[in-house]
Amino acid sequence: MMTPKKRLLAAIRLEETDYIPCAPAFWSSPTVEGYRWESLEERLDVHINRLGVDTFIDHGIGAQRHPDVTQRAWVEEKAGEPYPLIHKEIETPAGRLTCTVRKTDDYPHGDDIPLVSDFVVSRIVKPWIETVEDVERYAYLSMPPPDDAVEAHRESLTARRKLADKYDVPIRAACGMGLTASLSLCGAENAALLSIDKPEVIDALAEVEHKATMQRIKIAVELGIDMISRNGFYETTDYWSPKQIEQFILPRLQKEVALAHEGGVPVIYTVCTGIMPMIPQLQKSGVDCLVAVEPVLGDQDMGVIARELGKDKCIWAGLSAPIHIGEGTPEEVRAAVREAVETFGPRGFILHAVPSIRPQWPWENVMAMIDEWKKVRS
Repeated sequence: MMTPKKRLLAAIRLEETDYIPCAPAFWSSPTVEGYRWESLEERLDVHINRLGVDTFIDHGIGAQRHPDVTQRAWVEEKAGEPYPLIHKEIETPAGRLTCTVRKTDDYPHGDDIPLVSDFVVSRIVKPWIETVEDVERYAYLSMPPPDDAVEAHRESLTARRKLADKYDVPIRAACGMGLTASLSLCGAENAALLSIDKPEVIDALAEVEHKATMQRIKIAVELGIDMISRNGFYETTDYWSPKQIEQFILPRLQKEVALAHEGGVPVIYTVCTGIMPMIPQLQKSGVDCLVAVEPVLGDQDMGVIARELGKDKCIWAGLSAPIHIGEGTPEEVRAAVREAVETFGPRGFILHAVPSIRPQWPWENVMAMIDEWKKVRS
């Protein structure tokens, strides 16, 4: 029997495993008695000892903020606006960045505006970035971390390494968002318009993110991280043309992957929908694994993905979390597991309900997924 660490890393490297891994992601702890967790160790115990699935430990390696940066936020009640407005100003050595969002009843960030959050994108009134000058200011908020950050991360990793050793799971480092961050920083519609009307803005933003990501990958390699996660969730043709991906994303992504590979660390790349027109770019990217490929929504052909991308990349996917787990029946879930294994298995495949399992969805569907996987995983 392989350990979760050996099994996952072998699958990512397209090596033979004792059986197909299953490593699902949960949005938060389940609410079902016996499967809840409140700490990282409890989560590991539930995954490995209760559910019998494979898992990993995340460690974020963030960008650096310039020490002279200051910020303030406030709320305004404005006539004609259905919701209060949150305003935020960030002072940088290059000038001021500002953003305004609507504070809807379900807005989860209180009276603040994070730089990057899916909850911000749909509520933007005035985005952070509209010009190259704004990008120059943003660069002070997303600086490459210094070389001495390695020791700080090494210390913060101590407890995680003990747990990783105890449960024999890999440690995954999140390093970089690329143009995924642009939707929060520019607004979804504005990002698309800028890419056509002012492509220099998008190019400059991609370069700022790339420089910080390269240093974060360097640190991850020095720390002995097992795998690097590069977020490309919003770097697909849902938002950019294949030509724009070639221009803004691919060359930088290739350099990031090459740097990780120089240190012997595999790279997993998150993409969900909109990937069919960018298969040639993904083939050239060099990434080792594609995680969160949506099998139902977005008219994506899993057979084509298996043939064109599964030849030299691990596919960490298989089920649609919202459709199969959220809306399906246990029988439909079991059929989806069998179909995924037939399409992608047995080598270079990790079963996963993408993008993540929410606590309000039927627990019997989660258990059906895991039970059927155990029947067919060999």
